[in-house]
Amino acid sequence: MRSIRHSLIVAGLAAGISVYVGTSVGQQGNPRPASAQHLAYLHGNTPITTEEFGKFLMDRGGADKLETYVNIRIIEAEATRRNITVTKLEMEAALLDDLAGLNNVPKNDFIKVVLPKYGKTYYEWMEDVIRPRLLLTKMCRDRVVVSEENLQIEFERRYGEKRRCQMIMWPLGDAKYVTERFDKARKSQEEFDREAVAMANPALASVKGHMKPISKHLIAEDKQVENAAFALKPGEISHVMKTPQGYIVLKLHEIMPPDSTVKFADVRPQLEKAAFDELLAKAIPVCFTELKKAANPTMHYSPPADWRTGSSFLDNVQDIIKPLANTTPATPNTPVNQTPQGLPPVQK
Repeated sequence: MRSIRHSLIVAGLAAGISVYVGTSVGQQGNPRPASAQHLAYLHGNTPITTEEFGKFLMDRGGADKLETYVNIRIIEAEATRRNITVTKLEMEAALLDDLAGLNNVPKNDFIKVVLPKYGKTYYEWMEDVIRPRLLLTKMCRDRVVVSEENLQIEFERRYGEKRRCQMIMWPLGDAKYVTERFDKARKSQEEFDREAVAMANPALASVKGHMKPISKHLIAEDKQVENAAFALKPGEISHVMKTPQGYIVLKLHEIMPPDSTVKFADVRPQLEKAAFDELLAKAIPVCFTELKKAANPTMHYSPPADWRTGSSFLDNVQDIIKPLANTTPATPNTPVNQTPQGLPPVQK
């Protein structure tokens, strides 16, 4: 039903696009075919139009889809201009590749368990995330050049020295409360464990805050956690760090030396692919920003004022670039956003 609703919203925005074909029963019980403009009939002769039903859905929450739809149209228009296409087979292959990167999460689990956490249907994920991402990927490939420095960074990230840490994370808010808990946690390992188990983050709490080892060159804009981990000596506790995800404290348990069994030349192909994908992920938002600036879209729809509270949907719209920037969802047994952005997932 959600995918049909989204299609009807699209139809309400683009006149002349047929999104639904069905039948309605006329006065004599004879089915009357619906058209691109008429979705249903009352009493056999009073039509319910695509336009009015589209407005009905827009007024009741469909407006948050408008900017996403505009962004998709911008991408598709540029793809048409460059004669770039994406097939269903390519989309399916891209999805399976994503799932392989999630320890081969079954497709059915992804659809039934993961996507609902994103508030998306399978149709929406394929059409609103996978397809635009593939189109932008084809547009941006020529922009990406992998250097030897990129390969060395990827090699060190994977096989270089690491830090095995334990983390406590408190929600943002009462700084005084956090200071009190921090003072208690650093008294002993037992107290640190007790605070870690009491965390609001259930996944981290279940493993007492023990994380996968932190490497250098984490893919994250905020480097303070990485820097703190590599500044500590075994047994030391960091200061309290304020991050968008919450207040974080690290305790270093072990310095792990580089993996000397792996030779750079042996893993070069894997490094090249990983480095290319990382650079491509950075190039895609830049490319889209250029396309959107050139298209200069203007929004003219405003939700009805009656019964509305809060800000306009334009203040909270989900831009198409946001899912493109990080399209790898959490695994079915891993709650979305359970791990702070840029940090390794917790060990199970």
